[in-house]
Amino acid sequence: MQLSLCLEMLYPDLSFTERMKTAAALGYRAFEFWDWRDKELQAVNRTALENSLAVAAMSGNRRYTLLDPDDHTGLLEEMMQVFAVAQRLHCHHVMMLTDVLNRDGSAAPTRPLPLETKITSIVAGLRELAGWARDANITLLLEPLNTVLDHRGCFLDSSDLGVQILKQVNHPNVQLLYDIYHMSMMGEDVLTQLEKHRTHIGYVHVADMPGRHQPGTGTIDYAAVNSLLRRIGYSGFIGMEFSAAGEGKAANESAAKAPLEVFA
Repeated sequence: MQLSLCLEMLYPDLSFTERMKTAAALGYRAFEFWDWRDKELQAVNRTALENSLAVAAMSGNRRYTLLDPDDHTGLLEEMMQVFAVAQRLHCHHVMMLTDVLNRDGSAAPTRPLPLETKITSIVAGLRELAGWARDANITLLLEPLNTVLDHRGCFLDSSDLGVQILKQVNHPNVQLLYDIYHMSMMGEDVLTQLEKHRTHIGYVHVADMPGRHQPGTGTIDYAAVNSLLRRIGYSGFIGMEFSAAGEGKAANESAAKAPLEVFA
């Protein structure tokens, strides 16, 4: 297993490249981020090279949904840009959401469509993108989110439905991003689901619950998660996508260090 630190939620007082350097100094060999449009890509590339860091994952669709077939032309154009950026950064994982998110994390409104139309649209969109992803040596990661707190109104909030969609897409370059925090918030038994869906999971996200802070600050048994992931032979990235349980440099450093012990 390989650990990746999400640099969007930690060290808010530092520039992005300073966050990268800090992650490397703590012992991380990979990092991830969300939108590429607010990043100085040349500086990111240079800093990654200078600090022996890999870009483990980045966000894909931020402006067009998978839910509406009328969005597919715009979605394809957006994703062509994403693939180009990912290749430039040597990033091989792109995170996909069914919805576009508002600034507060809720789902942006979409036109009313029947359930089956939405699922058919998601499958068709991912199938269309899968070939491009394969050619770019990229794996698309479909991520279910929690809709009880952080992402109200989002369509995909279940790993079972996510895997149902992946089975219809049926392409090795489209896998599930299992976010332990989000699915715990939705009431899933994460140990059962991780094992049940192990052949479809291409990436794992970590944060404790409640609070979405580092492991050890909530109720999720991350020692058991670590043991299970090792037992089922998971060898992919584990992304640390949380904020610090506290403010200031010391709190952020403590948060960033916590997973290095949990997943040692």
